[in-house]
Amino acid sequence: MRGVALVALAPGGVISEGTRTLRAWLPIAACAGIGLNSLRLRARVRALAVIPPAEQAVHPSHRFLVAGGVRLDEAQRRAASAYALREGLSVLDLVPAEMAAHEVLDLARMVDPRADRPSLLTSGRGAFQALLVEQDVWERAGLDLPTPTRVELVAATATLRLHAWTATGLAILPGLSAGAGSATQRLEIEFAAYPWAPGMPFMPLARDLAVVAGMAAAPAWALGAALLGWVQPLMVSAGRIRLTAGELARSPLTRRLPMLRFLVSPVVARRTAPATTAGTSVTDATTTAPATTATATNATATAVAATAAAWTPRPGPPVPEPAVLAAKRRQYAADLAAGVDRFLEPPFTACPWCGGAELALELLGADCFQAKPGVFRYDRCRDCGHVFQNPRLTLAGLEFYYRDFYSGLGARLVEELFSRNTATYLDRARIDIPAPRRWLDVGGGFGHFCATAREVWPTTSFDGLDIGESIGQAERRGWIEHAYRGRLPDLAATLRDRYDVVSMFHYLEHTRDPREELQAAAQVLAPGGHLLVELPNPHCPTGRWFGTYWPGWLVPQHQHLLPADNLTAALDDLGLKVLDVRFGPAHQGGDAPIALWGAWQRAAPPPTSPWLDVASPAAARVRRVLLGAVTAAVMPAAIAWDAASRRYLTAGRRSNAYRVLAARR
Repeated sequence: MRGVALVALAPGGVISEGTRTLRAWLPIAACAGIGLNSLRLRARVRALAVIPPAEQAVHPSHRFLVAGGVRLDEAQRRAASAYALREGLSVLDLVPAEMAAHEVLDLARMVDPRADRPSLLTSGRGAFQALLVEQDVWERAGLDLPTPTRVELVAATATLRLHAWTATGLAILPGLSAGAGSATQRLEIEFAAYPWAPGMPFMPLARDLAVVAGMAAAPAWALGAALLGWVQPLMVSAGRIRLTAGELARSPLTRRLPMLRFLVSPVVARRTAPATTAGTSVTDATTTAPATTATATNATATAVAATAAAWTPRPGPPVPEPAVLAAKRRQYAADLAAGVDRFLEPPFTACPWCGGAELALELLGADCFQAKPGVFRYDRCRDCGHVFQNPRLTLAGLEFYYRDFYSGLGARLVEELFSRNTATYLDRARIDIPAPRRWLDVGGGFGHFCATAREVWPTTSFDGLDIGESIGQAERRGWIEHAYRGRLPDLAATLRDRYDVVSMFHYLEHTRDPREELQAAAQVLAPGGHLLVELPNPHCPTGRWFGTYWPGWLVPQHQHLLPADNLTAALDDLGLKVLDVRFGPAHQGGDAPIALWGAWQRAAPPPTSPWLDVASPAAARVRRVLLGAVTAAVMPAAIAWDAASRRYLTAGRRSNAYRVLAARR
């Protein structure tokens, strides 16, 4: 009965042979993983260019942003300046030629100089020691950091890269040594570098736990994995970056202790504080100088709390200043005092598209992204199929529900999501038309599409229009040539006949009058120009499957969802010739994962959201963490479902979006 054999471990406890075999494979897999990953990271370090010395003076347009404790002498500045000029770089990340062991690993994990081209998908990461910045980029980025910390350089690097994403590079600067940094600071840097993936710094620790779990079953392989992990920085440095003297010997502790102390610090803080308080009570009852002793004890408690706080850097995106949050809470409280029904207009009794009187309920939805209060009805016209919000939001209501979504508190998350759509942007740009001279992207947001579309149309001048402040940022970054802030119908007369292409990607559904927007777009087009429109498909299966959680609804921002036939008929009425209607290629993946995320967001919204009145923030945080863990466990299934259903959804007219290309006659 060998197949069911059991191996005794201790009195009263047994473990199956299969489990023992599985554990034995853990350190073997760790050895293979460390070895292969070391080769991958080593190739990255070897690809780093080395800056040669130079004699010419630092160029007048070059500025240096140097972290506290890092010394950059004049010879190094001259060399960096000459290299940036020769390579055409506006931002140059200066990599020290000597670094601590853990910093070499961090650098190699964060950057890949072998990338074929810069990409908006690549976050601005680097060595976070010193930066050369061209004056024009410095001014457009609006930085004011005389002597930044390394943590502040993380944000500065990301910001500068956004303003010079095609002219950013990094190279090793001989003679430059990394500034000293504490173990806590290292964790802070990693949390800042991975704001949307706070678990990334703990991946090596998870690998170590796997090795420990298999130590008894395969001790030789576990020892080999430990040794490989120990010397990994030496392998990765590739002889191009010297390791700080003596650092390699203690690097395992340097790399693990911050993470371990971070994990146990909340427990230590909770246990220490009550003990100190109890001690104060006893001392006050027995001493002849209670005030003095209590003061000393309180000072000790404060010191302990400060020490615990020093070892608990916050993961995730930066939290706004308390004063900012407090001001927003007051503003939202005032807005909500009279209820949200006042944000709704009287309901339509007829279809706003065709005038038909036969209306049917399509959806009763709620805000699943910010979890702001309110229930919103969407009706479908039985005559033409047009789907619309009924009653629709007033202008004040739109301002309330848009607030802190694309700007303010939500700006960083939205931009992070936009930056992940490079493939979609390129697909949209690859239309079969003559090379356009001028292109206007309506609803352009931060300008991600325009910045990416330059790869397809390098000689085209891209402009952007939006009602939000993000379009101004797109102009400052150089992602568009000119920014128009406002509504297209209000600006159409001044832009008449100017553009060869006008694009509206997921824009019309946000507007109060889509026909008016289309008429304005036709005015702006030059004779023979092209209009490119992409919209959610209100008749797609995922809209029925996921209900209010379908991202195509984006309740309550979306006002109108137009069927493709209605849009093409409207374009024909305006004198535009429809050249192409595409469903499958316009399909956007992610409906199931986004719907799952929306369900979590709705069921357990962040308790810090200033529009929520949370009775018990601690309980709300626990609820969010627990439901977040469930969401994370189910997410792989949602991703798999999304991938498995793609072939079905991209056939026929089932896709969650469609794209129409029309030309002005």
